[in-house]
Amino acid sequence: MALTNEDKKTKKSKEGGVADEIDLTSMGISDTKKVSRKTLTEGIIRPRINEIFTMVRLHLDKEGIAARIPSGAILTGGGAETVGIVDSAKRMLSLPVRVGKPKGVSGLIDDVITPAFATPVGLLLYGATGPEVNTQRSIVGKIKFPSRGIAGKLIESIRNLLP
Repeated sequence: MALTNEDKKTKKSKEGGVADEIDLTSMGISDTKKVSRKTLTEGIIRPRINEIFTMVRLHLDKEGIAARIPSGAILTGGGAETVGIVDSAKRMLSLPVRVGKPKGVSGLIDDVITPAFATPVGLLLYGATGPEVNTQRSIVGKIKFPSRGIAGKLIESIRNLLP
């Protein structure tokens, strides 16, 4: 008994492989029911990625800093796991490109060692080791209030209560 293409796709997805078509009805799209992964990747995602990196390159050239970053670019965030993004970035930016992953963390490492968590982990590490700055006091110190009469004394009393 020969298997049809639909049977092969169903069998492949049931066996744990990746099916060639994606069902769009689960995403609320009713016009097209299924689209192939190749069409989605080559026809929609890759041109948008190329467009984004072209705009980044134009901005770097406009600011005159494209030649001053020989170490390259680092892609972080969930989008850094997009298929073919590193190759597109290298081609469009004409720079070395790599995907950034968090380092220097312990504990629930399996949950946070993906590029999606690189920025939050970096900010947490910076906040834990960076200089301590009390921004509230510096803002309050810069505010100038009038110091005339009863209103000035009231404002000065409130100002003294602030941290």
